[in-house]
Amino acid sequence: MSSIVLIAPNLAVASTAEKAKKKYNLDLDIHVGLMDEGVEIAEKLIKQGTKVIISRGGTAILLRKKWDLQVVEIKMVLDDAVSAIKEASKFGKKIQFVGFSNHLKGFDSLGPLLGLEIQQSVLEDWKDAKPQIMEAQQKGVNVIVGGAFQNKIAAELGMPSIFLSSSESAIYLAYSEAMALLNVILSKERSEREFQEILDYSGDGFVAIDNFGQITLVNNFIKRVFQTGSEELTGKNIKESLPLIGNLVDFLNPDVQASSDVINTGDYTLLYNRIRLVNDDVIVGAMATLKDIRQVQAEDQRIRLKQYADGLYAKYNFSDLIGSNIDFVNSKKMAESFAKTDSTILITSESGTGKELFAQAIHNASPRAKGPFVAINCASLAESILESELFGYVEGAFTGTRKSGKPGVFEMAKGGTIFLDEIGELPVNLQSKLLRVLQERSVMRLGDDKIIPVDVRVIAATNRNLVENVKGGTFRKDLFFRLNVLRLTLPPLNKRGDDLLQLASFFLKKHGVEKEAPLSEDVTYLLQNYSWPGNIRELENLMERVAVLGQSNDLFDIICEHIREFDSLDDSHKENLTVDSVVKALTATKGSKTKAAKLLGVHRSTLWRFLDDHPDVKVDKL
Repeated sequence: MSSIVLIAPNLAVASTAEKAKKKYNLDLDIHVGLMDEGVEIAEKLIKQGTKVIISRGGTAILLRKKWDLQVVEIKMVLDDAVSAIKEASKFGKKIQFVGFSNHLKGFDSLGPLLGLEIQQSVLEDWKDAKPQIMEAQQKGVNVIVGGAFQNKIAAELGMPSIFLSSSESAIYLAYSEAMALLNVILSKERSEREFQEILDYSGDGFVAIDNFGQITLVNNFIKRVFQTGSEELTGKNIKESLPLIGNLVDFLNPDVQASSDVINTGDYTLLYNRIRLVNDDVIVGAMATLKDIRQVQAEDQRIRLKQYADGLYAKYNFSDLIGSNIDFVNSKKMAESFAKTDSTILITSESGTGKELFAQAIHNASPRAKGPFVAINCASLAESILESELFGYVEGAFTGTRKSGKPGVFEMAKGGTIFLDEIGELPVNLQSKLLRVLQERSVMRLGDDKIIPVDVRVIAATNRNLVENVKGGTFRKDLFFRLNVLRLTLPPLNKRGDDLLQLASFFLKKHGVEKEAPLSEDVTYLLQNYSWPGNIRELENLMERVAVLGQSNDLFDIICEHIREFDSLDDSHKENLTVDSVVKALTATKGSKTKAAKLLGVHRSTLWRFLDDHPDVKVDKL
């Protein structure tokens, strides 16, 4: 079926159209129907996909009144008028053209030129045809010239009439106009289809209305969520078809303030926003946008996953925290209970005890586990840089800023956890800003005046005694109280007993020692009697060195060298030996004076002289 259809008022015009179709090779379907009959035909054709209708006279006017149709009229050409006048003159000199408002006008001016009395009357409505033709008849008009409908009325009144026909050229001109219109329609439909596909693909709901509350646009999301089925919503009143969002019409009133609502329908919870549609400062409609809360959360989660890819994630879990020491186990249990809450945590312990590992494990065991984990060391950055890293900045806030600005770590940690390491090193003037963030749960970027809400869980850590810092005036008391909601204290490595050997074996394996062998007695002695000022971090670094050098160097010597660098083995010094320290060294080395001297950090001859001066220390008793 063609997209262009011609509805002829009678068989004569239909025959002419068939000739034009064949002559000009037109892609055109032709039907016959006058006035209401033509409207009925058009209605069926439109449902079948017809885009443009060609018609003429009163039928064309009725088609436009019935629907908002793209109707192309067959224009009257001069040859058609001249032919009709020539035929009409055979009935007499008094001729009257009777046509609808869309007919060509000015025929009466041709009368004097042709020696005829030509009059013209215009029909505003088809009901006016009979009275006007009767009036013409009474005035002595010889013949009526007009369309098929006027000819029908004239015949009923017994009055001569001439049909104002349409030539092949007139039909071709109308078809050319219809083709141009069809191309515009198809282009518009393609754009609308693409736009509709974009709306459907977006995953959100869209509904637009005009000033009368009639729906002008709706996408599949709305139909699915509101379960409208196959019902066509376009053109319907929104209050009747979608009553849950019927208040969209209220937004046509400029005095109604914009707002966001949460509505529920079926299994869906929707975020409902409204915007006005304005053209040349005049409100022409309104649009509703609806988001599935689950989709919003999923999108937010995808953002978080992107942040994970950027390194904003927690790697460690409680199962990664190794140790069976009672103090360590108690700290671990306490941390596990803290993870179930959303309260702020302050972790205190010496450097290198695993504060960040605990913070990560708490995050991964918390309800925020799917959110980002963002860590920042408050002692590692200059004050000006630290401020921008914490709170972010907008473009132009200071020299060297990014063009688009930069979010701070509180924004980046949205929905997750922020870990503020070395919080005791935070400059005093930044402490007040941090306090405000913790109190208000919102930040303001540097150079901006907008408040950005933040949803984060805060874990802070320090190796300082913050109580003493508060007393000394270097740490704000109110900030300390805000941080010290839940306190977690981690034991240092030298207080964890056998955990030290377990950790040493773990780190050796981690750094490439495939065959796990028990540590010798003298090595064990060294490890257990060293103070470990750097705690677990120092132990791992030493075990990594052992893993790399152990095959070509004596393990005992490597550890002795490391210990001597800190000169802190059991408070023994090179020239200050004691019977107790010597006995311990000889015991650890199973009587080897050479190894014992290395362990004590003295020359072998120094140890011999000490033994000579202390005969009560007997090697054979060891």
